[in-house]
Amino acid sequence: MDGNMFAWILILSLWLALCSLILHDATKEDSDGSAILLAAKKIKAFTLWVMLKAQRIRRTLNHRVSHSGLSKLRVKAVPAVNAISSPPEAIRQGERNVDDQAPVPPPKKKWWSRERRIPMTTSELEIAISEAVKSTAPTCEDFVGVIVQRKTPKSNLDPNWVIRGAKFGKADRKVADTALATIVERMQREFLLGEE
Repeated sequence: MDGNMFAWILILSLWLALCSLILHDATKEDSDGSAILLAAKKIKAFTLWVMLKAQRIRRTLNHRVSHSGLSKLRVKAVPAVNAISSPPEAIRQGERNVDDQAPVPPPKKKWWSRERRIPMTTSELEIAISEAVKSTAPTCEDFVGVIVQRKTPKSNLDPNWVIRGAKFGKADRKVADTALATIVERMQREFLLGEE
């Protein structure tokens, strides 16, 4: 059985080689080059596109994990417990401590969706904006936070959220306002207000 399969694979590869040689000879005088060279260029471009897409996805996932607090998971070690005689308190000791938040699985993207922005909840977005403003300048460390409000976008590319208000606290209002404007503009291109 394996010998027959190998023979058919060998015959098929020889036919492919012969057809590509004939196609190359027939089209080598074209102004764009031979069909084989064009196909190789297309395959190379597609491979490069896939690699760049994978890097972009990896970068956005790392960015989301670092801003959502999931990178600071603390897990308590659980000693071996006898399952028959252990009280419920011993089982509860092994629960994870995630600052009172359960990790949110990344949303599933549909294959037809062209949305590149990452969906976030209102509270995640408010925290991310506040932390970004606080880290811009030493005079903005006392910045308290922002209030994010959902809005209906006019087109698919428009953001679906706006800043309704800002709590400046003791931060320098002028510097914090300038930093807030640039951060919000950037984050509206990167993040989308998702389902609560």
